[in-house]
Amino acid sequence: MRLPLFCCLVALLSVLLSGCAVSPPVDSAYSPAFFYLTFTPNPTLNLQGSPGAAPRKSIPLNPPTDCSFYAVRPAPVGRWIAVEWECSFGPAVELFDTASGKSHFALSDPTIDSRFLAWQPDGRSIYLKIGTLSVPQTLRVDAATGKAVELPVSPFAYDLAAAPDGSRIYYALSKGLGFGSEAWLAGPDGQNSSQLLLDGQNIIALAQYSPDGTRIAFIKMPDDQNAAPPGELWVMDSDGFNARKLADADAGRGYSPVWSPDGTKIAFIGRQQPDRPEVLNLSIYNLSSSSLVSFPAASVTQPAWSPEGSMLAFSSYGSSTSALTPGASSGLLPGDTMELWIYEVSSGKGSKLSTGACCAGWIR
Repeated sequence: MRLPLFCCLVALLSVLLSGCAVSPPVDSAYSPAFFYLTFTPNPTLNLQGSPGAAPRKSIPLNPPTDCSFYAVRPAPVGRWIAVEWECSFGPAVELFDTASGKSHFALSDPTIDSRFLAWQPDGRSIYLKIGTLSVPQTLRVDAATGKAVELPVSPFAYDLAAAPDGSRIYYALSKGLGFGSEAWLAGPDGQNSSQLLLDGQNIIALAQYSPDGTRIAFIKMPDDQNAAPPGELWVMDSDGFNARKLADADAGRGYSPVWSPDGTKIAFIGRQQPDRPEVLNLSIYNLSSSSLVSFPAASVTQPAWSPEGSMLAFSSYGSSTSALTPGASSGLLPGDTMELWIYEVSSGKGSKLSTGACCAGWIR
């Protein structure tokens, strides 16, 4: 008689425990949208169906104490947008759920600085460089749960890009001024690294994979103390072969080249005159025709392609305010002088969408 009673108790206990099991987090439903930031009276993330449509949701950013806005980094797909802050203790990354409007910091410990490196292609996790002034580490952090995995990469790594299929990462490192830079390939968690490039004279930075993962675009700049260095747009095969220069570019503000959705064009920040870092423009290199077009607006944010590739969104300072002065950081000075622009690729025409706004893009 004891055995059946014991079995019944075990079965009952199993039922009770199963009811207490923690379910994995479920993604909130989200809708694709065009977004941009406004700063008056307070920083706000605005979402709308398309450029020029009425806003359908506004999410207050609420800057943390002693922090100022630096940049916005939307996930390649999905509902997450990362916002970078410059704080008294260093940089910090906050993650915003555009479906619920809620946010949380990528790291639970507010005393550790964190700098955005890249998104995983599925939009569910983010790569961060943390502890830059203490114990430098590179982490991959789940956006929803905060679960972090440390990557076994060099503490000198400063740049990272993830392949579109999520199977590998590219990262670059430098051991200090005058040492040049190195580029490496590794698995998605940094394992099985192998050297891709070695350049003892220049810094290789701001790399981005093409949509099909077969090529990598990057900016090359001199390894010197120039605070606003000239740069060059380069492209190479994803295995490091066939590297070639495409065009002159700006390198001092930290904006990556951006591939069009079909992989035939690369948008980037150009300089009308390489020796004048304050004179910027929006540039597009067409790989199919080996041609370059430029729009003479002083773009001061990384351009963003629309999902179908017909237009680009970017920000500029108004005509009454000069572009960032030589030596200025890539952080923005938001306010009424910021202008939001849309550039139509087919016509080559740009139009001002809004004043007092910046940092536009698309949630896919």
